Amino acid sequence: MEKFKLSRRDLVGSGVALASSLAFARVSYGADRPVVKIAASRNAAAPVWNLASVAPRFGFDVEMSILFTYAEQARAASLGQTNAATCGIDTMATIADQNIGNLRYVFANQYGAQNIVLRKGVQASRWSDLEGKKIGVVPGTWARIQFLVAASEGGANIGAINLINVSVGATATETLRRGDVDGVVLFSPQTDQLVVSGIGYYPDKLDIGACSLGNANSGMLVSTAILENKELSANLGKAYLASMEQVRDEDYFKKLVVAVTGVSPDVAALSFRNMVFSEKIDVKAIVEAAKLGPKYGFTKTDASGKVESLIDFAPLMAASGKSRDELTGPPKEAQAIVRR
Repeated sequence: MEKFKLSRRDLVGSGVALASSLAFARVSYGADRPVVKIAASRNAAAPVWNLASVAPRFGFDVEMSILFTYAEQARAASLGQTNAATCGIDTMATIADQNIGNLRYVFANQYGAQNIVLRKGVQASRWSDLEGKKIGVVPGTWARIQFLVAASEGGANIGAINLINVSVGATATETLRRGDVDGVVLFSPQTDQLVVSGIGYYPDKLDIGACSLGNANSGMLVSTAILENKELSANLGKAYLASMEQVRDEDYFKKLVVAVTGVSPDVAALSFRNMVFSEKIDVKAIVEAAKLGPKYGFTKTDASGKVESLIDFAPLMAASGKSRDELTGPPKEAQAIVRR
């Protein structure tokens, strides 16, 4: 196992470009190697954040650009401000609905890593127990949609749940702490921080990943300009798989997430237990999510007939030597972390 080398200072000082300084470009070059710019937020999407330390072994460098939402990240990649971006399962429907043709979904990233946390003292053992309660959700996120699907399929009357829009970070934490909401639907490591701090807890019987769409979460979009460079796209795939293999080690993961997000090792440890890292792409979840676009407002049309054409397995196949079927998710271990 290669030792962890990047500190938080290293990430901020050398590997991260702020969104305000993004330059419109295709693939830029450093002194000797191409530089792949990736838009992402500071969360526990560890394989992406670990790429900067792995990429030089595969002939390129990585520059991380901080943008909060998947929509902002996809927009940056589509405009050529970055070459790649992290994305949600529903992002592909939005891209298809808006006829954005220069992005492809090439790697899955995490399963799990987002869920509902209830405030200590609030009891719920069935989804219908949430009726009449105030639940904080972040608008425009896949976690919000996954929660609504899980609660509806679990027998809750969605209209009877008081959905309160919140933002991530300290605002959501204080909203739960003060009792302004009874629960929140957020992402790792913030959900795990709420639990470790004693503000909230994960209800035993309620898990948004228990819905019919499963617990597929984030993935990675790459521009077609990158994919046209077969050598670079193949090396990106190899580096991504090497990065993922490293972060599957709990100690390595904890050091990385502490450096990237500033959470404690205890929070990072809980995050590790609440997610599964896999490159396997859950095509079915992407297609089924696209069907929900008009219902939940993230697309104007049903784009389910278009999204599969925006998934490109070629980099994964070239990097791994595996077939498309072997690289199609979900991985069997993903459902093992779902509380039922």
